[in-house]
Amino acid sequence: MQRNSILLALGGIAHRAVLMATKEKITAHKFAHGARHRLESGLTLFDSYHCSRYNTQTRRLTAVMFEQVFADIRRLL
Repeated sequence: MQRNSILLALGGIAHRAVLMATKEKITAHKFAHGARHRLESGLTLFDSYHCSRYNTQTRRLTAVMFEQVFADIRRLL
């Protein structure tokens, strides 16, 4: 992964996997929908709830919420 790259984690499992792969402290970067984490490696990690059927049907994740994460990433680019 290149320095200054952006990565979107879809769900808490992906979020933790990125932190483990980059040897970051999991407790220092709490998962939250729409959160942005600047990692020591130079990577910027964005979080989103996973776009599973459960999350979308229960409206835990709406289309507007999901699109907002991409808008935030686009602004950073």
